[in-house]
Order: sequence, then structure tokens, then C-alpha cells
Amino acid sequence: MKFVLAFNLLLLIFRVLYVLFYPLDLTPEEAQYWDWSRHLDLSYYSKPPMVAYLNFLTRSLFGNTELAVRITPIILSFLLSIATYLFVRRLFGEKPALIASTLPQLTVGFSINSLLMTTDAPFIFFWSLSLMALFYAFEKNQTGWWLLSGTMAGLAFLSKYPALFLLPSALLYGLFYHRNVLRSLKPYMSLLPAFLLSLPVLYWNIKHDFVSFRHVSSLATRSAQLINLETFLEFLGGQVLLLSLLPFLLLPYAWLKSLKDKETAFFTLFSLPPLLFFVFLSLFKRAEANWSGFSYAGAMMLLSLYLSRSILLIPAYLVSLFLFILLHFTPLIDKLKLTKLLPPERDPTKLGIGWSELGRVVSSMRTGEEKLISPHYQISAELAFYVSGNPRTYCINLGRRMNQYDLWDKDYEGDAIFVDYVPINQRVLEKSDGIISGVELPIYWRGRVVERFYIYKLKNLKKVEEDMPGSY
Repeated sequence: MKFVLAFNLLLLIFRVLYVLFYPLDLTPEEAQYWDWSRHLDLSYYSKPPMVAYLNFLTRSLFGNTELAVRITPIILSFLLSIATYLFVRRLFGEKPALIASTLPQLTVGFSINSLLMTTDAPFIFFWSLSLMALFYAFEKNQTGWWLLSGTMAGLAFLSKYPALFLLPSALLYGLFYHRNVLRSLKPYMSLLPAFLLSLPVLYWNIKHDFVSFRHVSSLATRSAQLINLETFLEFLGGQVLLLSLLPFLLLPYAWLKSLKDKETAFFTLFSLPPLLFFVFLSLFKRAEANWSGFSYAGAMMLLSLYLSRSILLIPAYLVSLFLFILLHFTPLIDKLKLTKLLPPERDPTKLGIGWSELGRVVSSMRTGEEKLISPHYQISAELAFYVSGNPRTYCINLGRRMNQYDLWDKDYEGDAIFVDYVPINQRVLEKSDGIISGVELPIYWRGRVVERFYIYKLKNLKKVEEDMPGSY
């Protein structure tokens, strides 16, 4: 236990120092969720409200800083690692518990979700606690455990909609290994706290024409007519990277072996079905690698048992550590002469580069009265965080898919600063009395231009006719 505490405490300190001193700004999604916390609501366009509530808490305590935003995933990761150690030790023993609480922290997927404040951070935390509670609920069939599992499932749902996978996975596990439990009333009591916690989200969606469900449905159904091997291979490659190679390669063996025993089969039925769903989806459309990331929470607990007996244990740690270092310090790729493998233009780190610089330039152009506007919610969110004084920002929709800013009032008439990735849209320019000044701002990362912003101060901008999107 002392080693686990020390290891995870060192990681916690490393992550805090990384946030404080490494030149990685908030990514657009982080900035957007932070901006949501300034407009508290029962739910939001694309996600449930947990991420906004947690941001509101840390923002209230620590102010509008990057560390205030990212302290939540850092702490949740620490707490989950300790809880995982205690849980796995009770099931499989000391060595698997050590692996389960340390190796995931070094893998690419868990490292990202332990640092960036996206919806995945609280979702993986509550999903994992749901698994632990459900395991004991099936084993003991006690009312308290079922109510706890339902509560954790409800909190997971408030974090991200794929929490719904808990229900079919639990039913599958019960049908195959605990039919006697499903014949009692106690398991169904877990649905009560889960339903009560989900009610605010359902009520919000009823008021907003079920926009969240339309959004999720469009992501799942918008696809090519024929099987697309390119998107399938891209998704599969993302999964290999998320688990840092060797753990992923060992997983099929662990899943197959686990089905002989109800304890180990539990982790398979809560990890393999969700992953297969997204694998199938990737055959027809582009599926983001992180969509299935939560399924590896249970998979890594299972894998710890088999890795504890495998000659691949040390190589798994070494490869994961190597990728962990490269993930956090991608300029090392150039030092190792591996730039062709991951050029700056494809470096995912670039998503967090240049926003504070953009904020400084816009702040220097702004007298304090101009409204801040962009046709991209990502830019609008970053301006809200990095422009001096954290002003209200606006996003005008010029034909892109719907976003949260479309649900908020758009009172931006008057002098304005307009920011885009390309020169100003003619429709916007015609609605103003002309450009007062303009700046083209290139953003450099690893010695190359990875982004370019066009910034215009406009005189007397009037309401722009928007193209409300046909998709969600």
C-alpha cells in the first residue's frame, strides 16, 4: 500500500507541475466545458452537466486558472488508482493489485484522462466505481450494494451518455452467471437512484426538443453506405495506442480465458461488449478513439491478473513509460529524429498550443467594449478563458453543426473583434461598417506553423444572418 500511495502521489505532483510549467494551454474542449460552468444548467447540448458542475466547484475555489480546471482529473485519477488497488487486492491478491493501480497510469489513454478536464475524466471515475459496486452487488445481493451501484451509475450518466452500457452489460452478466440474483427484486432497486439522477437531464432535453439525443444519434448513425476499412483501421490503431501496445495485444487472451470463471468474466462483460459496439461503428463511420476508452477500466483490472503471471509484464511497463514520456513531451520526437512518424501538424498536443498567445493579442486590441465573436465554438471558448477579464464570448453559426453557443442568447451587436482560422467571411464583413484593424497570427509548435488565426476589429457589427445547421 505504501508503494501505491507513493507512486500515485509522485504522479499527482508531476501532473500539477506539468500544468503549471509546461506550455500546454487548455484544449478547446476543456475551455468549452469551463465556459459551461459560467452558465450552470440542468444539462447541455452535447454532454450531461457533471463536467460543468465540477468546473464550477474548482473555479469557485481556485479562480480561472489552468490548474483550477485540471485539478479535478488529477485528483480523480489519484483516488481511482487507490480504490482500484484495494478492490483488485481483495479479488486477485497483492501483485495484480499493484499492476492495476500503476500500469494504467502510464498508458496513453489513462494519462490523457488524468490530466485533461474533459467529460471522460469524471465518467471513467464513476464508471469504475460503478463496476466495483456492481461486482459486490452480484456477489452479495444486498440492497445497500445495489443502491450504491445505481447511484454510481447515475453519476456516470451525469458525466457521459455511454454510461447506458452499464445496463446491458449487467443483464448479460446476470443471465450468464447470476440468474438467481436476477430473479430477486433487489437488483432492480438500483434503477431507482440511477433514474432519479438522470431526471434533470431528461427534463432539460424535453424542454430543448431532445437536442442531446439528436446529437448522440447523429454521431452513431451518420455513416458511409459501405464498409470503410480506413475508419476501422484508424479506430483500431487508436485503441492500440490508448493502451500503449502490449496491454492491448494481451487483452484478447485475457477475455477468452476469463469466461471460465464468473469473477473474471465480470470484467470481460463490462469491457468487451462496449468495445465491440464501437469497433462495429468504425466499420461504417469515423469513430473517435476515446469513445471506447471507458471500457478499458474493467479490462485493465482483468489484465492485471494475467500480466502478473506473464513475461510481458516488464516490457509492458517499459513501453508504456516510453510512450508516457513522449506523450507529455512531444518535442522529444524531433530530438530522436522521429519527426516523420509524428510531424508537428499531426501532433495532438497542438490542440493546446497558441491559445494564450491568441488571448494576449486580442486583449491588446480590445478596449473593453468590443464583443468577442467567432464562427467556431472552439475559438469562442478559448477567447472566453484567455482574454483578459474572461469576457462573455459569442459563436455565430455559418453552417457548421450545432453547438452549445447556439442555445445561448447572442447579443453581440456593436463594435466587435472577430476571430477565425481563415480570412473574414464576406457575410460578416458586410454586416459591419468596416475593419478598424486586423492581425494575422501564426502559431508555431516544434518549429513549424501548426495553426493560423485571423483577427479583425470591426466597427458597428450588426446581427449576422446565421445558417442554422441541418445536423446535430
